[in-house]
Amino acid sequence: MKGHSHRRLYAIYLLLFTTTFTFLFSSCSTKEKKRFVIGVSQCSEDVWREKLNEELRIAALYYNNVKLDIKSANDDVKMQTQQIDAFVNEDVDLLIVAPGQVSISPAIDRAYEKGIPVIIFDRRTRSDKYTAYIGADNRKIGSDMGRFLASAGVSDVVELCGLSSSSPAIERADGFESIANGQNKINLVKKLYADWTEKGAYHVVDSMLSATPPHFTCIFAHNDRMAVGARKACQKHGLDISRIRFCGIDAMPEEGGGMQLISEGKLFASYTYPTRGDEVMQLAMNILTGKKYERENLLASALVTHENASVLLMQYDETVRQQSRLATLRSRVDKAASDFQTQRVYLIILVSFLILLIVACALAVNAYRTKALINRKLKEAVKRQEQLTKEIEDMTQRRLQFFTNVSHELRTPLTLIAGPTEQLLEDPTVKAPHRSMLEMIHRNTHLLLQLVGEILDLRKVQTNKAELVLNRFDLQKALTLWSEDFRTIAIRRKLTITVDTSTVKEEPIIIADRDKISHVFFNLMSNALKYTPKGGSINISLAYTNHTYTIKVSDTGKGVAKEELPRLFERFYQARGAEGGTGIGLSIVKAFVELHKGEVHGESEEGKGLTIVVSLPDSQPGYDPAKDVEKEKPTAEAGLIDDNYVTTSISAKESAERITNAEDFDHDRPLVLIIDDNEGMRSYLHSILKQKYNISEAANGKEGLEKARREVPKLVVCDVMMPVMDGLEFTRQLKADTATCHIPVILLTARSLTEQREEGYGTGADSYLTKPFSGSVLLARIDNLLRSRSMLRSIFSGSTEEKEEEKSLNTLDQTFIGRLREVMQKNMGDSEYSVERLGADVGLSRVQLYRKVKALTGQTPVELLRKARLEKAKKLLLKTERSVAEIAYEVGFTSPSYFNKCFKDEFGMSPGESR
Repeated sequence: MKGHSHRRLYAIYLLLFTTTFTFLFSSCSTKEKKRFVIGVSQCSEDVWREKLNEELRIAALYYNNVKLDIKSANDDVKMQTQQIDAFVNEDVDLLIVAPGQVSISPAIDRAYEKGIPVIIFDRRTRSDKYTAYIGADNRKIGSDMGRFLASAGVSDVVELCGLSSSSPAIERADGFESIANGQNKINLVKKLYADWTEKGAYHVVDSMLSATPPHFTCIFAHNDRMAVGARKACQKHGLDISRIRFCGIDAMPEEGGGMQLISEGKLFASYTYPTRGDEVMQLAMNILTGKKYERENLLASALVTHENASVLLMQYDETVRQQSRLATLRSRVDKAASDFQTQRVYLIILVSFLILLIVACALAVNAYRTKALINRKLKEAVKRQEQLTKEIEDMTQRRLQFFTNVSHELRTPLTLIAGPTEQLLEDPTVKAPHRSMLEMIHRNTHLLLQLVGEILDLRKVQTNKAELVLNRFDLQKALTLWSEDFRTIAIRRKLTITVDTSTVKEEPIIIADRDKISHVFFNLMSNALKYTPKGGSINISLAYTNHTYTIKVSDTGKGVAKEELPRLFERFYQARGAEGGTGIGLSIVKAFVELHKGEVHGESEEGKGLTIVVSLPDSQPGYDPAKDVEKEKPTAEAGLIDDNYVTTSISAKESAERITNAEDFDHDRPLVLIIDDNEGMRSYLHSILKQKYNISEAANGKEGLEKARREVPKLVVCDVMMPVMDGLEFTRQLKADTATCHIPVILLTARSLTEQREEGYGTGADSYLTKPFSGSVLLARIDNLLRSRSMLRSIFSGSTEEKEEEKSLNTLDQTFIGRLREVMQKNMGDSEYSVERLGADVGLSRVQLYRKVKALTGQTPVELLRKARLEKAKKLLLKTERSVAEIAYEVGFTSPSYFNKCFKDEFGMSPGESR
């Protein structure tokens, strides 16, 4: 019943929760559109362009996802080039450009080539690299103005053009002159050039009138500003401006624009040149949203005279009023939408709160109804738990008893191993390498005896059979003396050990079990030595306050995470990144300290080391001076702490350098890399393999990976369980690197489950040996792997046999062979092409290239390159009529005689005989 009730409640809760958030997201979320940034580069600033900019801004209001960035170059080509380049660097989505001059083309080309859509507006460039053009037909404007003046009876005309390098000036002049040259009524008496500004036009006309001016009755300027400047220049020289007709182009309806000047009689005619910012913006959005658009877009234009200027001005005023009303309406709509959105959010919050309140009430009711049922079930669960706890305790005791019995049984064979080993070591006739193997047996026997002893000590503590044998001794002298036992190991590891007892003012006498305290200290030092890196330090301090001695052992290792500190002293617990060990040592420390009614805890910060703090009372009840017998001081040499036990993480760099530089190093023997964090295991493997192979060593996967990339060995023997980087990750990275993916890997592990072996093979391992293993089996496995590596006899013939050989390689090696073939074929004609350049082209160093090519093909890169050249030469001899010397030079040989010798050595006949 309880289960059904809970399921019903959870179903109700889930339904309400889903409804709430469905409503929330359906109400609040709106489909976000991509936000577009459009850059606008105007060539200058004038009334016409200000109107265009305002129309662009108004048109952008209809698109909520458009941001306009408008810049003006003030008729400066260099400035406009910089502005366009800046837009390109900002990665705008689209660029609208009104070119000042045709010389701006390179900057527009750069934007177009980078993939930014470009709209050319108003003026053109000399390049066709643009997405679309929109503007008026300037040639038509020029020709229409010519026809109008001809019909108006104008005879002698001065043409005032814009900048000679700008497209509107060129096109308007072409259109006007096409009419003037064909009409006898129009006489083009002078052609002047200005810079599109009123001031520039004034100076040009002023200069003309200051000299010997021609007779003219009309000045046709290419824009209204220049027409006004020309009129002012004529006024300055006292000409009767009522008899001169001034014409322009633009006819802007704003205050001071051409349309108003025509209405006032200051200009004779102009040509309305519409801005149409709305059409420009529509074209831009069609391009950005992938809609259909025309590449060439010509805007309608019309002649403006005194007869239609007033009507056009009235239409403009009405348009301005309508735009103002539209802007006001848009503002009101935006405010209404904002208010609606705010109210909707408030409504959603209120509905969500009500739904959550209903759910909370339902949960409260359900909790009240199920309380009695839970209490009843809880009592039954407590009863079952008590029974289960008893069963677990019984099972734990049986397991501990089993381990105790096994430990006792192990002592006899270990003693029988240790005794004869020591006798053999004392025999001077035993020489290397047998002596080194005996020393390895001796060290590991002591290690096993120590582990057995710790298990028995732990068992005694758990069964409350451990007793204190009390001694009265000087704790300061004892710590100093015990620390000296680690000096030899510390010197070899380049570690610093310091003992600080300066805070203890009185004679530091303590009543405790000397043997157990020494065991505590030696375990703490073993742990510190294991995790302190080369060049680090171990600090030991002793303090005395309130009848309590405090011993601190600090290292400069990697430390322990804060969440793991409380479990540091649990039996068999190992923190993340633990380097070997069983997890018994610190448990023994805690047990012996608590046996003395003391306390122990750890302090650590990751990356800065670990400090173990031991607090011991200065005396123990029941001390009998008559039973206080001085025991022989245990030392590291006596076996309490074995050198091998604390140095399992020592780097193999020194031993590897020793082996690499040894006198018996034979360059003709294959190089085998051994990776294992246990110094003893590396020594054992070295002793097995050194007769047939050159040996290199590494203490973890990271160090081994660096050596493999640097030395490119023939084969790697690697342990699976290692600190820093384990064997599986090492294999995975080795097989993913082009320089090393061909190297076979044998994994060694104590794990023998099928899924664990599958994991090893899944990383790319070539073989898997389970510890313990036979040395002869390892040698046979290495020999088989080295002999079974596929050797490509040729990578140039393209034969079926060669393709089958390539298929036997892994994907990376196949890619490498393909790349090598491609690079050699491409550069074989270069007689200066070297192995160094070949390595650079395929992404490997000279050493890596040599060893990888040798491993895959059995040939050196030099031999392979020469063979490629000879293969190509043979084909040329059979298929072309060129001379032998020409072919020799074409395939990269510097001398025909040397080519003849190499060809004959390769194919058994001279080039002439082959042809």
